[in-house]
Parts: sequence; structure tokens; C-alpha cells
Amino acid sequence: MASDAKTGDQVRTQARGLWDTPTVPALAAVPAALHAHATVLRTRRRQTLALALDGGETAFIVRAGVLTLQLTLPDSSRQIVALLFPGDVFRSNFVPPHAEATLASAGAGEVWRMRLAALDKLAASDPAVTRYLDQALASQLARQALHVATLGQFNCEQRVATLLIELALRTGVSSPGGVAFELPFNRKDIADYLGLNPDTLSRIMSRLKAAGVIGHSERNRAVVRDFRALAARSPAARSLLEISGGDRIEPALGRSV
Repeated sequence: MASDAKTGDQVRTQARGLWDTPTVPALAAVPAALHAHATVLRTRRRQTLALALDGGETAFIVRAGVLTLQLTLPDSSRQIVALLFPGDVFRSNFVPPHAEATLASAGAGEVWRMRLAALDKLAASDPAVTRYLDQALASQLARQALHVATLGQFNCEQRVATLLIELALRTGVSSPGGVAFELPFNRKDIADYLGLNPDTLSRIMSRLKAAGVIGHSERNRAVVRDFRALAARSPAARSLLEISGGDRIEPALGRSV
């Protein structure tokens, strides 16, 4: 029986429909050469992935689900510093020196793992692989820059709205009440990722729910009921939409770009 659940691309189409935003080409399909050299890992919630393979450096390509990058620096506590979505690439040499790093799956998903040396060899010989890696890195750097700006400039509600928009665009599926998505970590980790107090996070989520912007479908999942209202609460909404596959937003959300 066919499922009524929509893919992430269809959810982005729904969001663009709300904002009258035409489509642009999405991140290039993963080249077959990468699949041929990768080991497919089926992940479960909270599963951690070893960053070294037989003592050698490793690369990961997220195919489904969400991974969190968790760092612990000397004399500091563990913190989630990045989210990796389908299409993203992570190399073990991205980890800062003198830091302990962990990749953890936020839920059921699929990750391709391969030796970093093999990835570099493929990139040197196959333009499609090089193009894919360049696009993936550009998308990740753009999102990471937005996250830094979010922490440095946005107020508390804007930070929460920005994260919810990104999760909905990247991982959301249609539901009777809106667009549902899995929250990739618990309240404390979300608060840490956004630089908030957990109680502050709870108050903001409660306000958004009371305003009809979001709802909860079940444990560890949320539903965006009003994309336009949520987007109005984040200065990064236009940028996130473009990164995920849009090229302009209607005047109600700001000038066209």
C-alpha cells in the first residue's frame, strides 16, 4: 500500500507553496562511485559511530535520519555543536585538535561509511564526486554560519524558531495537522545547542504551542502547524529555505532575493 507520508523534498515544496517560492536544483544525487566504496550502516536512536576505522581516518555520508556532532574540550562539558542531515558529509579530520568527538544518530537512519583515503582518491579521479563534496560542504558551511549567527545575535525565541524551521525543512513529513518531524535530542541538549536554559526553552515551546504555531504529535516529535508564523519569528528563515532548495520568498517575508 502506498504511503501518504511526503519526503523532505515534498515538504520543501509545500513550504515554497506557502511562500510562493519556485524550486531550484537540489543537492546533486550521491554519485554511484561513493556507494560502491561505502559500507552501509543502519542506525538506531542514540547509536554512536566510531570515528576511526582500523586506526585510519573515516568519512561518513548521511543518507537518512539526523546525526549530531558532540564535542568535549579539555576541562569542559560535552556539547552538541552541529547537526548533519541527509546529503551531508563528515570527515573524521574535521574534529578540532585536543577535542573528543562523537557522532551519534538521533534516530533510525542510514549512513554510508568509507575510508577517508578512498574518498580522497575518488574525488581526485571523478568530477561528479568532487562536485558532490563541494556542494555538500558549501551547504554545511552556510548552515553552520547561520548557527553561529543564531547564537551570537538572535533572541531566545528566534533561536528556537530557527532550529524548528531547519528540522522541518530537512526532515519533515506531512501529517494531518501540519509537518511533523523528530526532535533529534532531548530538552537539555536542545537548550545547550541553542545556548539556552532548559526552562527558557520549555517556556518558548509552550508559547509557540499556545499560539498554534507548533504542536506535539507524540513523544520526541513535533508538528509545525503554521509555517508562515514560524518563519516570521526567525531572521534566518529566508536563508534556510534557500539552502534547502528555494530561491526567493514572497514580499510578506522580506524583499525578494
